Amino acid sequence: MNLVGMCALKVVVNFLYTETTDGVSFVFEFYRHFSALARARPHPKKGRKLTTSYKSSTRNWIIFIIAVLVAISTLTWVNYRFSVIYPGGKDFLARWMGARMWLTEGISPYDERVSLATQQEILGHPANPAQGEDKDHFVYPLTAMVFFGPFGLLEYIPARALWMTLLELSLAASAIISVRLVKWSPSLPVTIALVLFSVIWYHGLRTVIIGQFAGINALLIAGALLAIRQEKDILGGSLFALATAKPQMVLLIIPFVLLWALSRKRWGLIKGFLGSFLILLVATLILMPDWPWQMLRQVQDYPSYTYIGSPLSLIAQAVPALTRPLDFFLHLGAGIYLLVEWGLAWGKNEQWFLWTAFMTLVVTNLLAIFGLATTNYVMLLPVVFVIFKISLDRWGTKGRWFVGILLLFFSIGLWVLFAQIAEGNIKHDLYLPVPLFCLLGLWWMRKEYLAPKSVPA
Repeated sequence: MNLVGMCALKVVVNFLYTETTDGVSFVFEFYRHFSALARARPHPKKGRKLTTSYKSSTRNWIIFIIAVLVAISTLTWVNYRFSVIYPGGKDFLARWMGARMWLTEGISPYDERVSLATQQEILGHPANPAQGEDKDHFVYPLTAMVFFGPFGLLEYIPARALWMTLLELSLAASAIISVRLVKWSPSLPVTIALVLFSVIWYHGLRTVIIGQFAGINALLIAGALLAIRQEKDILGGSLFALATAKPQMVLLIIPFVLLWALSRKRWGLIKGFLGSFLILLVATLILMPDWPWQMLRQVQDYPSYTYIGSPLSLIAQAVPALTRPLDFFLHLGAGIYLLVEWGLAWGKNEQWFLWTAFMTLVVTNLLAIFGLATTNYVMLLPVVFVIFKISLDRWGTKGRWFVGILLLFFSIGLWVLFAQIAEGNIKHDLYLPVPLFCLLGLWWMRKEYLAPKSVPA
């Protein structure tokens, strides 16, 4: 039996007979056994060719890499056909147009000509905000060109297909990282189901179809939190610096992370963020010295064509006679509550830090300072998964039923709600289920999660 066959057999046996082996660890176990067997192989005599088993293992790794590349290529081809048949991806189109005209024509992505070109592609005419039409400004920091720039060099259809593939892979990676972040050990089938769920639930698939950058930013946020938990502070800080490409998603989490790092003397985290952010900022200022002011003008114009509200505002609207004061007090209360949680997390361990970071992500979406955006909810995957894990730990078999029902609701139920909204039967309901579920879930698990016994030794 060749080297890959031997380590695969050993890992499969362990997977079938060891309850602690989880789906995410399966690949890592395979690699560990592969490395051990490779080191244990007989050393070839001088001048003798490598053994047949070693050659076979190399060939199998090459086949594996080719298979992955073929799978990604097939996914991209499917996305390409989708883009041809179903034109759209308006969120990506506005950013692609900004990158395209800047790199090929030297026109600022914040220039009115870029917005008009985008409007012509989407609407066929200049946007009329009075009729509810979106101006589709670029309205991203120039630092986001790290991500959008390469796609601006391609024609739109292939660029969109590749962008969709990148978003799908980012969401899948976010699911895997989130599982590891919350120290969940699901079986391999459950892990596959969670990965598929991360892409096909309403907030994930909508992110892919319209080409929203939130999918990539969610991966950066989850990766940064995992790096911090593993004490890879420079990496964690750098990932958060990259995540500033979409500021509204990290507007609250970054200040909290830096304050907590200060309280714990985790200087590498602060250095990683500030160093990476300054590199991005200085580089873009050299390329376009006034881009912050150009972007600010587009941000100021944003409310003229986009509804600026939040899930809390929608809750306040349920009481028409008290909407304005209730809206004010809900937002004020949420802000004060979050500051209290930050204060309680001062100097605490990573477990407490993670719970407060999760709550910060939830409150970020409840406040929605720059307007409602359900695509931003993909960054709540770690919160959803930690609630699933605690449910399983606490309730056992009943917990599995509970998690299964929740997965069905989030996978199918949200699409049913969307269908009802599309038919005009209900309004706004898609803005509420996920953040409210996460808020109540975090409160429900708080005592158990923060108890000293749950802190890793």
